[in-house]
Amino acid sequence: MKTAEKSDNTGEERRTHQRYRVREGALAFLGALPGKITDISMSGMSVTYVPLEKVKSEHLKIDLFVPGQDFYLPGISCHLIAHTDCPSNAPFNAVQVKQMRVEFCDLTFEQESGLKFFFQHNTFPVS
Repeated sequence: MKTAEKSDNTGEERRTHQRYRVREGALAFLGALPGKITDISMSGMSVTYVPLEKVKSEHLKIDLFVPGQDFYLPGISCHLIAHTDCPSNAPFNAVQVKQMRVEFCDLTFEQESGLKFFFQHNTFPVS
């Protein structure tokens, strides 16, 4: 299902695919750096992670992994859209958490099929 949503104050419609929340446990890997997938669509996703190393490029390769399901989708080309700090609710939290939003680029047929399988088994629509 395609949807359009206003995502900024300009009124310009930017989102073209429905977003889905992701069930607990699904991970995105940027190299060896793991992150929790916050939401995902056919055009991109949002990931929260602890920055153990600096993201060095706007063009990335991300792997999706779901433990216990034998699901692994490697080498998804992405373009970095936004990179922000996530506020912590803990008063003495010394761990910095960041959020990265990426747009998928040049998906292969196998990657599109893998994402559709991922949606069917690991997501639910965002309200």
